[in-house]
Amino acid sequence: MLHSIPVLRQGEFGVHIFFVLSGFLITTLLLRERERFGTISLRDFYIRRALRIWPLYYAVVLLYIFVVWKFEPDPGRARNFFHYVPSFLTFTYTWFLSAKWPGGIFNLASTLATEEQFYAFWPLIVKSLRGIWPPIVMCGLICLPVGAYFGWFARWIPWDSFLNRVLINISVQIGLGAILACALHSEKVFCALYPILGRRWVAPAAFCLVALCLAPVRPNLWIAWVVTVILIGASVVREDHGLAPILKFRPLAYIGVISYGMYLLNSLSIHLVQAGLYRVGIQNPAAIFPLGLALTVGVASITFRYYEKPFLALKNKKFSRNAKEQVPVQAPVALTPQKSE
Repeated sequence: MLHSIPVLRQGEFGVHIFFVLSGFLITTLLLRERERFGTISLRDFYIRRALRIWPLYYAVVLLYIFVVWKFEPDPGRARNFFHYVPSFLTFTYTWFLSAKWPGGIFNLASTLATEEQFYAFWPLIVKSLRGIWPPIVMCGLICLPVGAYFGWFARWIPWDSFLNRVLINISVQIGLGAILACALHSEKVFCALYPILGRRWVAPAAFCLVALCLAPVRPNLWIAWVVTVILIGASVVREDHGLAPILKFRPLAYIGVISYGMYLLNSLSIHLVQAGLYRVGIQNPAAIFPLGLALTVGVASITFRYYEKPFLALKNKKFSRNAKEQVPVQAPVALTPQKSE
């Protein structure tokens, strides 16, 4: 079975990679907008993010509400889900998880909640502070979840208090990506890092190191996060890095385009496949993955083409001051000036 391969047991680490990439991309675009126009339009930023995230997200939330109300056989799971609906709608789900109310159906909302919380405050900091101050502030913010997790604030903040849950859910990975963006945006730091990150073999080597970091049953996430930062840095400082042929492979690039819909609709697709196979008397787990993947890709393709694209077109046409640099969050492309080796 594929699950017996050590690194494949750490599938959730894909979310960690996404967080680092997201922090990097969003910060880079903010810094470029400020450099080009002298300031950052917070209104346009928030509208762009809303048009990208909200339409499909809220449609899926409504779909989940209907499915759970109509088909969930476990009253306890259904009650747990409806308890969290207000936090799903306000992107505060991560703040209300507790021993009394553990996570359940639609746990994927935690990722979007973390993203939206980052969007809420980080553009204000980048707009207000310049030079070395944004990365310094982010370093301080990264210390907060670390301190909350290890109990540094236990004397003043109880472990299961609301404030501790807010602190512990600040994303270290997004912060590391934002710091990388600030570093590569600085010409001096870029020139210092390029002799290391700019070699073609660094990106594939970092990719292999990430896989090695994830091999243990309980991997050291801090080491894996740092190597992920190196991987993303090496993948963006030059376009012809060692992983470029793989990242430009058209089916993989297309998965990147529809990945948001795949993320939101994957669980529903798998459950639908399981229900369909059960009806025809097939209970082989090996059939679930390929059929679930095919259905997820198909549904995400349809929703992207006929539902998401009109909102994305409006975002890029009406609210992008720098449309050519508004890179989709999913696309791992070079965002920094190219330099010869």
